[in-house]
Amino acid sequence: MKSSAYPRKHQSINPRWPFSATSPAKRASVAIGSAHKLTTPKRVMPQQPATAVKPTMRFPLATTALQPALAWKPFFSCLIDTVAVLIDVDHKSLRKIAQNNPNITWNGNYLFEVHSPFSATIKARVFSREKGTKLMIEASLPKFLTGQNIVGLEELLEPCKKLIFAVLEQMRIEPTEVERRKINCGKFEMTRVDYALHCDCGTPERAAAVMAAVRSLMHAKAKDFSAYGIETVYAGQHSNRWTFRIYRKDLEIKKRGRGLPANVYGRDYLLAKVQNCARMELVLRAPELKRLGLNDPMAWNIEEARQRMQVWLNRLSTAGGVVPHIEHLNDLTSVQQMKLLLWLGGNLTAFTNSPTTFAATRKTILAKTGIEIRGEPSVKLQRCAMQTIREVLLQGTDFKSYAHKWDSLCQGAVTDDTRSRQKMVAAKHFNRHAKATI
Repeated sequence: MKSSAYPRKHQSINPRWPFSATSPAKRASVAIGSAHKLTTPKRVMPQQPATAVKPTMRFPLATTALQPALAWKPFFSCLIDTVAVLIDVDHKSLRKIAQNNPNITWNGNYLFEVHSPFSATIKARVFSREKGTKLMIEASLPKFLTGQNIVGLEELLEPCKKLIFAVLEQMRIEPTEVERRKINCGKFEMTRVDYALHCDCGTPERAAAVMAAVRSLMHAKAKDFSAYGIETVYAGQHSNRWTFRIYRKDLEIKKRGRGLPANVYGRDYLLAKVQNCARMELVLRAPELKRLGLNDPMAWNIEEARQRMQVWLNRLSTAGGVVPHIEHLNDLTSVQQMKLLLWLGGNLTAFTNSPTTFAATRKTILAKTGIEIRGEPSVKLQRCAMQTIREVLLQGTDFKSYAHKWDSLCQGAVTDDTRSRQKMVAAKHFNRHAKATI
């Protein structure tokens, strides 16, 4: 039988012994090495523990390198906003007074609005009562006198007197000596007083969360509840005695016709401070003021007004829920913010669903917020990164009026208005001179 140089199909080929011809010495060396491996005992491998190793044990517990929001100082402000006063002053028909008076805007026989000397866009409503012997004036005290209602006073008598005389001057009504003496002595009636308090939430997310929590609380417990989304929430909106409302002041001031005029004293500072603020207002109308004995401006008590607002603040602080308290959270994308909040809430798989991007996401979050997302969040980290609604309300509110700035607000507004008018007059004079020379 002929021998073949190639192996048959059923014969196995040893890769260590290639069919190609090799030297006898090399074949002997390879055989000795194989025999040594077969006779030498294998190295003992360490046994795996019976319990599986948790992923969190591979890394240290998560820590934070930055202390969130420690440098933030909330903005405090409380003030009397809108008032309505009923004064004794004989006057002609309001329709006759409004004719040929550029300071009054009127429509029909009932709507008469007097322009503020500070800005024509700020107005006070006037109503004639008791056959022309009494006049009712309703306006925002700080806005009519200073152009803004972010900061102001808690006192009632002196600002009301200044408002009354400013409106009468714009209407070209000269009160008699007896009428003027009554006004100066505070012998007029209050028919409405709005007491306002700001809550500085710090971030837009916290402000939105506070409004959502308050809306839910009001819906469950308030008798006469109404709301416009989560921007404005009312309790007792249709009551003729009192109304409580809370709304986003930063969103309201951006609406058309609600912004601050350009010549407001400290305008940029006020706009910056009112960002992310929720404003609470307690409106007391004539029946409630009469019941409390506060329809007399001389009987107005600041402490009693604060106590009535504190009652509502205590009620709102029972709202449930938590809000993020993380610095530079807005620097992350929406997806990263959502995953980070889920992870802080205890969802340890929030970032592991996409392992390819975990490294880059971890570096970004660590660089911008100082939070390490490897492992699991510690209780201390969760406590620092989240706040309850009660903590936000208590931290962001305090009773502080600006009596020390009131004169500067009024005088500064007048000074700025006078300067702007002088510039306009100078510009007109320059244009006329230029046309004459040309």
